[in-house]
Amino acid sequence: MATIRCGQQHDRTRRQHSAAARLADGTCARAPHCGLMRPQAGRKHAGALTMSDMSLAETQARLKAYILDTSKDTAPVLPLLDGSFGLARDARLAVYHRAYRARLRDALGTVFERTWIYLGDDEFGREAERYIEQTPSLSPNLRDYGHRFPDDLAGSMPADPEVSELARMDWLLHDAFDAPNRPRLQADALTQLSDTDWEHVKFIFMPGTALATFAWNTIEVWHALDQQLTPPPARALPHALPCLFWRNDKQSSFRSLSAAEHFMLDMLLAGNGYAMSCSMLAERHPDAAGFIGPWLQRWLSEGLISAVATGEAVTGR
Repeated sequence: MATIRCGQQHDRTRRQHSAAARLADGTCARAPHCGLMRPQAGRKHAGALTMSDMSLAETQARLKAYILDTSKDTAPVLPLLDGSFGLARDARLAVYHRAYRARLRDALGTVFERTWIYLGDDEFGREAERYIEQTPSLSPNLRDYGHRFPDDLAGSMPADPEVSELARMDWLLHDAFDAPNRPRLQADALTQLSDTDWEHVKFIFMPGTALATFAWNTIEVWHALDQQLTPPPARALPHALPCLFWRNDKQSSFRSLSAAEHFMLDMLLAGNGYAMSCSMLAERHPDAAGFIGPWLQRWLSEGLISAVATGEAVTGR
């Protein structure tokens, strides 16, 4: 396996998101109507609890609590279901209980595709199940689910730190791919800036642009999995490897960075001004001053920057 050298690892991967949602057994994850009872005259039985006895919010809260509860206790919600449907009430509830978890498993498998391949079906399935039970979905957008999965794997698999790093790569590539679109900043916009403007310049980066540092040969593992090869054994790197993640047009991309470029990008992504970042770079990496111009040209060509701000003025949006 070739040695990883700073600045020479540059990869693109197009994220493909399946529109189909399937249960683990291959059946459709779209749940049938659960048959919540509607209040009807003459149909209220003695001792029965119907939707007319409580607010819609409470009814929804009970159904949600059942779906999220691992104990599958149907007692609080079963009386709310109309028993006239062909499928038994507890069976209809079970469909919702399974479908919720199946959708989340499908989302994790789509986003963390290479982590799934690396771990295999059984181990990834166990980790996904544990994460789902501990981490309910809090966003209406399913694409947001899983952002804590890499950190969760770091805690659950401390003896295999490359797993959480691989999951971090999967997530950052996914996040870059799904980030909002913005126009690129064109190089000629910078030629219009005065010397005074440059003293106050701040660059606004594309959504989804992120940095990550890897202590293990995770990049080599990713390459092997991407080429459908057996990944190399995990090994710690002599020095941590910083990487940049972003979307270049319609493709998620990443490349490794030198320590100096990583420092500069870290300063700028944190919202610091260009002049101050250059000054800090000169103190930390005095030999890197000559690289600033080429870096900026490369960032523009890679589509990293969407706008430039000078005080209250923003150019490029």
